[in-house]
Amino acid sequence: MFYFLCLPIVWSQDLAGHSEQTGVDTLQIYLRNAQFRQAIEYIDRLEPTKDLLYQKALCYKNLNEYPSAIQILDNLSKAYPADIPVKLQLALCYEIASQYQKSIDCYNQLLMIDSTNTYFAAQKADLLYRSEKYTLAIAAYSQIDSTYNRNYIARGIAMCYEKLNQLDSAKVYYNKAWELNERDAYSANSLVKIQVKQNDFRSAYKNSEKFIKKDSTNATMNALNAYVYYNMDFYDIAIKRFQKCLQQGDSSLIVNRSLGFSYYLLDKDSLARPFLQQSFLQDTTNTYVLYALGKVNYKLGYYPEAVECFLKMIYKLIPSDVLAYDIYIKLGMAQDKNGAFDSALEAYYKALNYTQDNKDKMDLFFTMATITETELKNYEQAIVYYKQYRLSLFNYQTSLKDEKEIKEVEAKLTALDEHIRELTEKTVQ
Repeated sequence: MFYFLCLPIVWSQDLAGHSEQTGVDTLQIYLRNAQFRQAIEYIDRLEPTKDLLYQKALCYKNLNEYPSAIQILDNLSKAYPADIPVKLQLALCYEIASQYQKSIDCYNQLLMIDSTNTYFAAQKADLLYRSEKYTLAIAAYSQIDSTYNRNYIARGIAMCYEKLNQLDSAKVYYNKAWELNERDAYSANSLVKIQVKQNDFRSAYKNSEKFIKKDSTNATMNALNAYVYYNMDFYDIAIKRFQKCLQQGDSSLIVNRSLGFSYYLLDKDSLARPFLQQSFLQDTTNTYVLYALGKVNYKLGYYPEAVECFLKMIYKLIPSDVLAYDIYIKLGMAQDKNGAFDSALEAYYKALNYTQDNKDKMDLFFTMATITETELKNYEQAIVYYKQYRLSLFNYQTSLKDEKEIKEVEAKLTALDEHIRELTEKTVQ
């Protein structure tokens, strides 16, 4: 009798336990299948508990809905201030949402709970670095237990010093990080980059060669190594190293530009041209590339392209007198070769504005007179240029002291006077 009376109670307890277990299993299925939206909807139908709210927050996090996750985790953190997983997830959500200071506050609280946790200390230091508080980050990295990843800590301190532009200190710590891990490419590359920036090419050469012996596949170091050779004027070696970079798939600006200049400086214009063209496409602000490309185009007979380069260069900068004079001269020469004689004369005339040197003016007036006479058949204007040339030539003669040179110029003046007389007669006719 007692058994039958109690049986409904037993069944009721079994059914309740079964229902609870079924609910847990259903939620776990949703989570295992990454059905986070369904999991949230299912949790909302259940009696809220700490564990369910924590799971709901993680679902929002996995859905990248960080404000919702932060709201739940913040409430749980206040209700359970000693709960490490809750506070850690809150710190991670703040970090992902770029709320670095709030994430740092969470790690400070976590360190109050567990002061020996080096992971928390390292995360805090990283966040200080990312929030650009480099001095505080250095202090935080320095306080981390020495048993933690020493290479990682040294590299973090080096990065902070580099951001603070304290490059000598940065070099010390990058070198230390590299010594702690000989395959630390980031530290090795950063060290060599600073040495290149400081024009310490001897040290950069030594360290780049040292790293390449251990790892010859690192694209960044190979490019740096080639760039060091380039800056030490070893252009033949630099070309070989940069060609290796190209073979490894590195077609960056520094590779193309340095190859172009290396060939250009070795007077290998046909080889320089494609690399200078490509580097200008990659950086249209570099007037040095543009100038070299213009000269190469001119020497190879690509006169329209040379004209375009020199015109672009003029438009891009307000050059010094010496540079402007040279650019206009080159532009005039390219226009002349291109058959644009009026444009050539205009360029030469502009060049006159950027020189006070009598010999420069003498050469310019003679060139202008020759073009005007032979190409444009404008004898009247040619006479004007020849007379200006004669004045410069006479001034040049008065500056001479050698009798032989004086007589040579005197003969030129006599011949020039005769030529001007003949042109004058043509003009009258």
